[in-house]
Amino acid sequence: MKQDELRKHSKCSNCGKVITHTGLPLFWTITIERHGIKVNTLIRQGGLAALLGSAELARVMGTDEDVTQQMMDPVTVTLCEPCATEKQLCIAELAERGGS
Repeated sequence: MKQDELRKHSKCSNCGKVITHTGLPLFWTITIERHGIKVNTLIRQGGLAALLGSAELARVMGTDEDVTQQMMDPVTVTLCEPCATEKQLCIAELAERGGS
């Protein structure tokens, strides 16, 4: 990571403190993506598997479509060491607040 990029990650996305407030020169960056399952695609693939009698055969002979759809743009968040080790950290809330 270059110095300019480090500046973008200088504050924790959870607590808002400077990432080195604990004295440790360590931090985390995490990219969050949200996906939704395309139920119709799964049903169609299941139907082909039933028709052919084999899920493996259907996978090979099928169209290899995406079975999920991205529901939001990826968000990269920065976490200081204490926040990264919290047991109750709400990922959806971090994604809502946005990245660094």
